[in-house]
Order: sequence, then structure tokens, then C-alpha cells
Amino acid sequence: MRRKRCIFCGNLNTRKHDKRTKKRATSFGKRECCYQRWFCKSCNRAFKPDEGHSINFSLKVKACELYYDRESSYRAVGRQLRIAPYRVFQIINALGANCKSTIEMARELNPHWSGYLFIDEKCIWIKGDEWYLLIAVDLGTQDIVHWDLVSREDEVNVAWFLIIIKMVIKYPFKGLISDLAEVFYATTRWLLAGIPHQFCTYHAYNITEYYFKYRYTVGGHTLWVQRFLTVTRIICRCNKFETALRALDYLEHHQDEIKKAKLIKRMNILRLRFPYLVRRFKDPNLKPDNNIIENVIRQLNQKLKKIAGFQSYQTAHNSLSLLVMRYRFHKFDCSRIPGNNRKSPLVLAGVNTSTMNWVRFSQKTKRAHNTKKI
Repeated sequence: MRRKRCIFCGNLNTRKHDKRTKKRATSFGKRECCYQRWFCKSCNRAFKPDEGHSINFSLKVKACELYYDRESSYRAVGRQLRIAPYRVFQIINALGANCKSTIEMARELNPHWSGYLFIDEKCIWIKGDEWYLLIAVDLGTQDIVHWDLVSREDEVNVAWFLIIIKMVIKYPFKGLISDLAEVFYATTRWLLAGIPHQFCTYHAYNITEYYFKYRYTVGGHTLWVQRFLTVTRIICRCNKFETALRALDYLEHHQDEIKKAKLIKRMNILRLRFPYLVRRFKDPNLKPDNNIIENVIRQLNQKLKKIAGFQSYQTAHNSLSLLVMRYRFHKFDCSRIPGNNRKSPLVLAGVNTSTMNWVRFSQKTKRAHNTKKI
């Protein structure tokens, strides 16, 4: 016998209780219908399973807003709305499954982006396995252009991710900013040829510092280790291209000392990265770091860190769909960028959201909303 989940506490420690009748209006008049009640041994309450009962959509909107805007748990939302926590999960999951994709949003709203794109990744745990959230954020509006959940961060997945942005969403590429992940570097070289690509200078310096602190095992060359770190810091944080070029030339003129210190491998890596660390001097719109996308991920993580992983890919995808949608409609209240406060990413992209409720608008089956430009 399959047990019914308690609608009050969500437990499966239940048994059949009794049967009752209820009059229902049918095409043949009122008829008595018999239904089975169950008893929960955990909370000592009798209940009628609510699996087949529909919930008013306004209540679903309220549940979704409580869960994401107030960052409440399923139990906290259930207590406020007087429904079972598992029922709240079913509501959120169903709304996420019917949520519009970034492709549908781009076609419907036609946002105006700056053309300078950040790309990054974040680890997501699904049933004990590590998955990757690929995310692309526009520099000027801080709007999430596209996202995807992939099992591996390889060249195939990243290439498909960027192809959708370029070919389907038709993002107006003018520049790209990313960390030093090899998969980003390898893919953009052939897929986005001609688009300026800037590496995050903070990542570049921190990776070099980490190498000398934990992985460089050759002793007796403290002086050149410090000099190499100083040159790397100058290249990453200077304000003029000539300064960065002189710093690299200093190392080029001391090849013998670098070989003796066994730093030639780090020198070759610095040579390869150098053109991508100084692209910001040719285009002032390219940021030297990816702090903006890190802040976006941090805002998403405020909700994700309270979730102890997901049980399935579909559940994770549904939850992330609504989380990203909520971020795109949510107004900034502590932004350091002048003019961004009290505006959402979509508003900064030129979309009029004053008449939209983000939960209702997110659903594919709902009627079209007013999307007139500001």
C-alpha cells in the first residue's frame, strides 16, 4: 500500500483512517461522493490528501514571492500560507518547470545590452555530483543574458553556451571578460575571433601567488620569487600599457636568472597571458576584473547556500529558472554604480517592468504583458 504524505507536516508516517461522503454538483444534479481520509502518526491529525486539488494562482504567486524575495524555507512558507511544506515545493517546482527561458525573454522583451559580457561558472551539487552553472552577465546593465546547467565544464558545453548567446539570443558582442579558465580561453579563440577578450587581473595575480606559496618547491631563490611576483603585480594592476610592457621586458632581460630559479615555465605562462591582461588599455570599456559577475553569483548564492543540494537535474533547473527570473526583476538597493539603485537589471536594459509581476510574467502560458520600452 502506497502511503499518502501528510498535508500538515509532510511526513509519510500515515495510515488509512476513515471514509466520508460529500455532496458535489454534477450534470445530473447533486450526488454524494465518497472519499478516503488518512491519519498522520507524527502530528496526530486526520487529513484528506490534496494531490488532486487545485490552488489559486494568486496563492502560488504569494508562495513564490515568500520563498525567493524573503528567502524563506518551504516550512516557513507553508506555515504562513497554511499548506504543507511538500505542497509548497510542488508549487515552486511546477512554476519553475513552466518558466520562460532566457531565449524566450530576449525575443519577447528585446533588451538593450552594452555588448560587453562577463562569463563565469559556479559549482552546483545534484545528488552528490558536482555540476556547473554557466552564467553570462552584461556589463552595463548587470542583467543575466543566459545561463545553463552542465555536467562538465568542457569546450563542447562552453562552445554551445556561447553559440546560443551569439546566434540565438543575438547578443551584440563588443568585448568579453572572464577568469583564467582554460576552457574559456580555448573556446573564445575560434568562436569569438576578433572580439577583445580580457582576463581578470585579480585572478591572474592570485593564481601566481598561490603557485609560489603552495606548489613552488625549489628553495634558495626567494629573491627572484619576490621579483617575479612584483612584476606580475605591476602588469595586473598598473594604469598604463607602457608600464606593463616595461615590467615584462625586465623579466625578458633576465632569462638566465629565471632559468636558474626554475621559473621558465611560469615565464612562458605569463607570456601567453600577457596580451589578454592588457586588452583593457585598448578598450577602456573592458573591466580589468570580473567583480560584477562575482557579485551577481553572490546574490544568487544567498538562496543557493541554504539549499543542501538538489535531488535531480530537473528540480535544480526549475529552481534556478525562477531564481534567475527573480534576480532580473529585483531592484538594486545598495549598488555603488551611480544611477543603478531602485532599478532592476531589466529596467537598466530598457524594459518597462512597472506593470509586471515577475512570477506571473515568468509563466509561458500567461497572457502577454506590456513590454513597451522606456
